[in-house]
Amino acid sequence: MTHYYCSTFSKDYIYKGLVLYNSLQKYDQDFHFFFICLEDEVKYLLEKMELSNATLISMKDIENEDWELANVKGTRTDKEYIWTSKASIMLYLLNHFSELDHIVWLDGDTAFVSDPQPIFDEWDKYSIFLTEEQYKGRYEKLSKVYGVYNTGFMGFNRDQNALQCLKWFREKLIEWCFDKPEEGRWSDQMYVIDWITRFKNVGVAGNIGINANPFIISHRTVTAADDHIYINEDRLILFHYYGFKYFNRNEFDLCAHGHHPTDQVIQRIFVPYIQACNEVMDFISCIDKDFYNKQTTIGKYIKNYFNLESNINGTCDKYNFCTIVNKMDLSKVLEFYKSLRTHANGFRLWICCLDNRSYRILDKKELENVILLDVKNIENQNLLNIKNAREASEYRWTLKAPLLYYILNNNYDIRNLIYADPDVRFVSDVKNVLQKWGKSAVFIWETEFDQDTQLEYGNNVTSLIGVKRKKKFLKRWMKQWINGSSGLN
Repeated sequence: MTHYYCSTFSKDYIYKGLVLYNSLQKYDQDFHFFFICLEDEVKYLLEKMELSNATLISMKDIENEDWELANVKGTRTDKEYIWTSKASIMLYLLNHFSELDHIVWLDGDTAFVSDPQPIFDEWDKYSIFLTEEQYKGRYEKLSKVYGVYNTGFMGFNRDQNALQCLKWFREKLIEWCFDKPEEGRWSDQMYVIDWITRFKNVGVAGNIGINANPFIISHRTVTAADDHIYINEDRLILFHYYGFKYFNRNEFDLCAHGHHPTDQVIQRIFVPYIQACNEVMDFISCIDKDFYNKQTTIGKYIKNYFNLESNINGTCDKYNFCTIVNKMDLSKVLEFYKSLRTHANGFRLWICCLDNRSYRILDKKELENVILLDVKNIENQNLLNIKNAREASEYRWTLKAPLLYYILNNNYDIRNLIYADPDVRFVSDVKNVLQKWGKSAVFIWETEFDQDTQLEYGNNVTSLIGVKRKKKFLKRWMKQWINGSSGLN
């Protein structure tokens, strides 16, 4: 039996759509995918690819038959308009393609990781098939804001119950569909909250591996066996990578919504997705090298920063250092870098730039084994709240612990990280400095001072700090540091 899927794609999302399509080619033996193209250039790109199991439809074709939908387009963002158009699209497909006995809506940032047949086995004869958000326990209150069901997956059979539901859904979406909670509404999801009682023959997936997401897996056990991934006892089938952002081949935000994936989840679920995104980006570039402009991380806050190269190329044996610089420190940091090249047998240096000038100058130099970060990548709301209340030098001190945490949090292959002020120099082998560290979570290299200096500043000056990757400790220590107490002296 052929499985029929659909989704809508803007230019920003089409690479994700192709990853989804490729996942179906890998795992679904008999499928057809309807690409609804929000812009003409998306359709032109896909036409050049000659996709064998796909039908390409311009959003204009749907708007020509649904003038009420077209009339609200200018009032909504691309994301909001895609939500708004879901029911209109599925009605259009059912009206124009008689062979469809069902249709599955998939959000563009989903991808299959195993055979989807269990979805259809469980769906069976339900008119409508949904998946839950899994807001339970202390999170249950979120259901009143964001809904009970995640509409990144919705299945509709061609019967009277489903058609009645889609027509009602279409009217509601055109009436109101925005990315803001308001009077019991949010996006398209709050409209679905009572479908179990409002419409007949509605089923809800019991398998949490269908349309799982970063929130769902954050509260459950993830394991791997027999080339499959399991969430508790359920095999993972479809994963929803919501909040995932692609910046370049190496830098990503795993989940901008804030759910922090475990190392195991990153390795087994996110890294394959990232690699699939890179393959698609390469394919798109071969078709149209100018389709995507080069992305930069400058000026962008990245909630769950992940650097692919630092985690998959066997870098765990390298010495990892980080520092914070401004445009006045450029000569200092270059000398520091030079000392590492001379005295560290394998290293990586992460440089956090406090201004655009220092970032751009260092970027142009293309220094080997250097990763540049913009301070704005790191600055969450807590840091921004205290930024104006502290002197520039004080704020720079404040950033040390957040920078260490930021780099270590998701980059699972970095076991130890050393912060060094840019005026630090190594004059002998780096391993000599590390011999005293031992098993401590944090190590501060002592510096000898006169008695008065010791009384004022203590024995430990944090120009050289070593931190091991112990995530719970790091988070607690970072909070203490931001609040003005490093807990080191």
